[in-house]
Amino acid sequence: MKYFKPSILAGLVALTLNTYAASELPNFEVALGAGVAKDEPAFNIDLRVNIPVNQRISWQINLDSDYIFDDPTFKDYSMSEFNVLGFYRKDDWRLGAGLGYLEKKSRDDSFEKDTMVVSHLLAAYYWDDLTLDWQFSGYDNDFDRAVSMETGVLWYPDMIRRIGLYIEEQERGTGWRLEGFIQPQKYNQQLAFGVIVRDGKGPGFPYLGMEARYYFDRAIKIKDRDRSYH
Repeated sequence: MKYFKPSILAGLVALTLNTYAASELPNFEVALGAGVAKDEPAFNIDLRVNIPVNQRISWQINLDSDYIFDDPTFKDYSMSEFNVLGFYRKDDWRLGAGLGYLEKKSRDDSFEKDTMVVSHLLAAYYWDDLTLDWQFSGYDNDFDRAVSMETGVLWYPDMIRRIGLYIEEQERGTGWRLEGFIQPQKYNQQLAFGVIVRDGKGPGFPYLGMEARYYFDRAIKIKDRDRSYH
């Protein structure tokens, strides 16, 4: 799971094309991020396919890979998670659930590979330019940096900006996350840049990072993109 295998990619493309033939336009996105947790460099590569079935139901397939260096306990390692999620949407709320497969692997074989199946529950409520967001994931304490539950509010001051504030619970700590993203019209609203700040108690705090996201679709307001696909 550390690498995105060609067979998985081919399957996603086939599923996306088949679904597109009978429903609405799919959305594919990639995110690249880098930051520092305490004195430990961290990088992430995230791939996501959003597949609307109709106005109410959609699927999401994602592969999230995190790379951590100089961890005081595990040294250099990677965590990769493959998820399939389903959503039911109404005009002012969304519910979601799904399953994933998580793998934690040492880069120098200093510990044995850990794997687990993860369950996810998600919910959101929309009110004008605010979104109340909640997510629960069933991780165990072998994956101490994984966020097991987060609750937050997103504010959209205009069509290109989003600001979010979350409370996060990890297996070995609790903290908060402040993030801001901008989706410039200069790039047809298909490229977003963000800054993420985390602080609290635990091995992943404090954290300061940046992220860039590219969307392989068309110009969509950042609020509409989040509420239609995420």
